Amino acid sequence: MTILRALAALLVAAGAALAGPAPAHAEQVLEGIFTYTPAEGTPGTWTIYPSCVPVVGDLREPLYLPVGCRLHVQGSTGVTGGDAVLTGGQWAFTTPKDRGMQCPDGTWAPTVEVVKFDDVTMSGTRSVTHNGNCGLPPGIINTPFTLTYKQPLPIPVDQYPLICEPGGLRRCF
Repeated sequence: MTILRALAALLVAAGAALAGPAPAHAEQVLEGIFTYTPAEGTPGTWTIYPSCVPVVGDLREPLYLPVGCRLHVQGSTGVTGGDAVLTGGQWAFTTPKDRGMQCPDGTWAPTVEVVKFDDVTMSGTRSVTHNGNCGLPPGIINTPFTLTYKQPLPIPVDQYPLICEPGGLRRCF
């Protein structure tokens, strides 16, 4: 009876090893040229270049999982850009502007813009915070926007997985 139990345990362990999860593949990291359309204001374009660091493990499996990603968002004239990081399921970046808001007397006051967007729904919010330098009460102006894919980047970006040399410790490129 003990031999049967040991054999059954061995079969269960072997089955679990064979049926284990396949290597995880990362979702496509957002890249390309997009049309930025705010609910109010002037539309423009965002050119988004991703920059990621691959997962480093024991190098026995292909490196599929990008981590530490940043999206360099380059805005067209009049459209805010910055380096977005994934925070709480949304990409976000903050951009301070010295001449962010024109006052009623024609002078300019500083603002801080916080942009958050979801790469699944392709929508987000641009929040402009001002501290009341123009004689107005301090406030935050929230403007929703959408993104629409327009075209690929003019310069290709290498995708994952990295190609690694066979063997123990390997170089990956």
